[in-house]
Amino acid sequence: MDYARRYAGQRRLAGASLITIWILFVGRDWLLLNTLDPSIVLHVGCVRLAGAVGMAVPVWLMWGPRAFDERWAVRLLCIVILSCWFAQLGLMCVYPVTQVFEAISSEFFILTFLILTSFRLRAITAAWLVGLCIVIFRFAFYFWLRANVSTPGFHWVSWISRGNTVSVMYLAGIVVCIQFERAARREFVFRRTLRAAKARVEAASLVVNQQNDRMREIVREKERFFSSAYHDIQQPLAAINLFIRSARMKLDDEHAASHDLDVIEETARDILDMFKDIQDYSELGSYIPRMAPVDTQAVLTEVIDQYLDLAKSRGIEFRISRRRHLPPPIESDRALFKRALSNFVSNAIKNTSVGGVVIGWVEIGERLRIDVRDTGVGIAPRHREAIFAEYYQIDNPGRDRSKGLGLGLSIVHRVIGILPQHSMSFWSVEGRGSRFSLYAPISKMTPAIETDDPKNDASTSVLTGKYVLLCDDEPTVLEGLRRLFLSAGALVDTAESMAGFEAILADDGRAPDIIVMDIRLRDGPTGIEVAERIRRHFAWAGVLPVAFITGELVSPRALRDFAEPFVLLRKSSAPESTLAEVSRFVAAQQPTGPGHAQDP
Repeated sequence: MDYARRYAGQRRLAGASLITIWILFVGRDWLLLNTLDPSIVLHVGCVRLAGAVGMAVPVWLMWGPRAFDERWAVRLLCIVILSCWFAQLGLMCVYPVTQVFEAISSEFFILTFLILTSFRLRAITAAWLVGLCIVIFRFAFYFWLRANVSTPGFHWVSWISRGNTVSVMYLAGIVVCIQFERAARREFVFRRTLRAAKARVEAASLVVNQQNDRMREIVREKERFFSSAYHDIQQPLAAINLFIRSARMKLDDEHAASHDLDVIEETARDILDMFKDIQDYSELGSYIPRMAPVDTQAVLTEVIDQYLDLAKSRGIEFRISRRRHLPPPIESDRALFKRALSNFVSNAIKNTSVGGVVIGWVEIGERLRIDVRDTGVGIAPRHREAIFAEYYQIDNPGRDRSKGLGLGLSIVHRVIGILPQHSMSFWSVEGRGSRFSLYAPISKMTPAIETDDPKNDASTSVLTGKYVLLCDDEPTVLEGLRRLFLSAGALVDTAESMAGFEAILADDGRAPDIIVMDIRLRDGPTGIEVAERIRRHFAWAGVLPVAFITGELVSPRALRDFAEPFVLLRKSSAPESTLAEVSRFVAAQQPTGPGHAQDP
């Protein structure tokens, strides 16, 4: 059936070609016979017409659905061949004896070749059918010679020579037909095997896709679990930090208690730093860099200020290498570049006990290389391929938490992969120190005057007299936040959920200057939904600014449908940093309405 479908068009074309050749021979008959005897032309025309009709009917039927049925197609082709062949034998009887060998014999040769090659019959069918035609031809030709040739012995010579030529054509045609048959069978088997292989591949691909979907679901489940665990663990740590700050304000003169608080605060800070590394590493997967001219000197100064106290506490020197002129600006994402440089510096300080850490820079063509050199333990050759892997640490078998989780250099590696035209390198001698380098393109534009330094942020005095709505489902964190904002002079109302705000909103008093909201609440609506509800209630005051503070691994993209202005803060931040961020955010907002009409 496959053979019939694939070669139906060729069989139709072969049948039509045979009829066309048959009709063209009519013109030759006219030229040869009209000058001899016009009555013979009429007899030849009748035979030609009978042959043409005998061939045309089955060819016409092959233009229908029967051509796609192999058995029917072969039967119709047999009828075409037999009609043509017997018509040829009929022409032998009506043609002049002197013209038979020159005219009819050549037609036998041509038709035999067409039958065995162009028609693509199956080899067995071709063998018996055309073989039968050859036998009939030999008998008919013998009797024709006996009737028309009187020369003794001549008819035997003619019978043998003419008959053998057709027989040789038959044998050659059978060989060709067998090759066609074998080629067609090989092609069919190949295509069938290919289809089976494709089916197996598609089945395997389906299984793999199902496994991938399952794995993605497992990863999503793991991410949800990890995000929830991250949130739940950060809640008490955030509360510890908030209450330590509150306790310090009450125990300014109690040095012994202050020392204990220092220990607790340092421990909490170490744990929060570990969580901040996890948070940064998680967020880098979906981070889109914002490339702009960056003031390199300002970033270096901020990093020095950030880690100077830590270096002094370890008794080592930390400074910028002295140069005659300032470093040129670079084209980078300021936050990511500062994070990468900070990780190099933090790693250098943690692994240096004697000597110091120096930040330097050098221009190399159109790129700037910033070096962080230390006199620390150095890196042994066996560790150099693995130091950028997650959670890998050198000389920390006891997993000292003050040395972090081992994500610092892996974060730098991911940052460099995100920032275009940035690269990194390092050089180290075991026992003598290391040099880690960042490469960034030099910017041809002057950077805007801006900084991430909290010391340059709006003073917390901005919050004096401001009305703040606080919402967190953890009572201790909520109380710590309340004390934090009260210490800055703000007026504060708190609630653990939307239900807690109902009484506040029912009073219909003063509109808040800012809403500080935890994204994940224990029961009922999420923090995003609660913030939208409060905004709608105070719609007359404009769009209220919202500071989302969360302990989850939430990307800023999760808030893409929430209307501006809003800011995303982390519970892992120090209380002073949280207060500074909120103060700067409030200072950046325009007055939203009659916010002082009535005190709550």
